[in-house]
Amino acid sequence: MSPTEFLVLAVILTVGVSVVMRAIERRRRAVLRRLASAWQMHYTPFDRFRLAPRVAPRLPVPGAAAVRIKDLIYGLEGDQLRYIFVAEYTTGTIAAEHRRESVVTFAEPRERRDDSPVELMVAPAGMGVVEQYEHLRKCVAPEG
Repeated sequence: MSPTEFLVLAVILTVGVSVVMRAIERRRRAVLRRLASAWQMHYTPFDRFRLAPRVAPRLPVPGAAAVRIKDLIYGLEGDQLRYIFVAEYTTGTIAAEHRRESVVTFAEPRERRDDSPVELMVAPAGMGVVEQYEHLRKCVAPEG
């Protein structure tokens, strides 16, 4: 195989993988948007409320760093705001860092006046992302 053929093959494979990854991402977002709608909540793929700095120190994972929030479902629950989201974070030391994801939820008073701690609930590992969202929703709103 000539270098030119190898380059063309590498470009085709890269574009192909990119297209597949975008399709998977779009499908996951559509599923989460439907879940949010069914729960009478809202969905955003981004950390619209800048939750990451508040969540990072409270994650039940020692040494969680570089916390990023994505796929946020949020809405009113009585007089509280409920958030359900994916928390991405890095664990481990410099030589053995691993990027992990957990689906997390918490609620806070609608009229938040201070930086009082929030209690996080983390979905059990071993389930798919959508199943983790559904599990947490059942835990916090068993009737709905």
